[in-house]
Amino acid sequence: MVEFGVHLTVLPVADLVRAGVLAEKYGFTSAWVPDHYTDMPPSGDKVDPWVTLTAIGVQTKNMRLATDVTDVIRAHPTKVAHIAATLDELTGGRVILGLGAGEAMNIAAYGLPWEDPETRVSRLKEAIEVIRLCWKSSRASPVNFEGKFYKLKNAWIDQVPVQKPAPPIYVGALGSPRSLRLVGEVADGWKPWLATPELYQKRLEIIKDAAKKAGRDIETIDRVAFIYTAVTDDPSMRKAAVDAIKPEIIMLTHRKTLKELGFEVPIPETVDYSYQRAPPVEEVVEHPRKAAEAMPDKIAEKFLAVGTPDEVIAGIEKFLKAGAKNVVIKDLVGLYVTGDVRKLEEQIKLIGEKVIPYFKGK
Repeated sequence: MVEFGVHLTVLPVADLVRAGVLAEKYGFTSAWVPDHYTDMPPSGDKVDPWVTLTAIGVQTKNMRLATDVTDVIRAHPTKVAHIAATLDELTGGRVILGLGAGEAMNIAAYGLPWEDPETRVSRLKEAIEVIRLCWKSSRASPVNFEGKFYKLKNAWIDQVPVQKPAPPIYVGALGSPRSLRLVGEVADGWKPWLATPELYQKRLEIIKDAAKKAGRDIETIDRVAFIYTAVTDDPSMRKAAVDAIKPEIIMLTHRKTLKELGFEVPIPETVDYSYQRAPPVEEVVEHPRKAAEAMPDKIAEKFLAVGTPDEVIAGIEKFLKAGAKNVVIKDLVGLYVTGDVRKLEEQIKLIGEKVIPYFKGK
């Protein structure tokens, strides 16, 4: 059966908690909260994921609780292991640990090392090993580790997770081949961002190849489709939702890829507007925001599932056919167009009543 998660961000923490609790009542099985200090403007509130997920966890019975995603630069992997294990015990084994290589906006301005992509992915791979070692450790069975980035000597954590053998670790990977290979090599799940179904399928092939080389069965790796949605039969709201996401599509998608889709990005190649690398300032965002005015709706809609419930269902099915096993929804109406928790809740209810039932048993 296809399971649905809800992405929660931008709004005040009390609103996000309320929406996360409501989502369980409408058939969602997981809540995903990003770990950002800030974001590209307009960024809205950027809440701490662990506090937010804890509040959702104590008010729900079965909702899985996922970081979407956290890095291992701002927090040492042993601390990440400790926090995740504590929340896992508190909620009876519901943690999904989403990890990523990090973005400059959360690292470079805070006196932390902003390393090259290869180094950051290598650091992440080592951190995953450290986290799993910590989850197995105990006073009676301390662990030792000698890595390039991390070292443990007779170390243990007096807090074990409930899930056995351990909470699942999902790796956030968009288009970097090295990050995608890491998913296939060591991750329990893949959590991408914006993609068309075709891009999703191409990236999944890299994961499959890496899994095969690592001697792993690809079916043991969960594949999440991160889908931006707007359930509406109002043409003006549909248009607003599509327009709202265009700058993000440009920041998260390589210009060569967009050109292959039929859109030439009208930004000089000397300008770095990459979501992963650029600072979160207006001077950066003004370039993709202006370029977005030239993007045809039909190009943007390739990345989305918008329209009537039937249209949203059809959009989701394309990702499932591309190889996704489960879905995380990011609502465009409540989070992007209106910034209103009531609209987010309306979208949660609409998806719960009009979309999720279609996928039961699939």
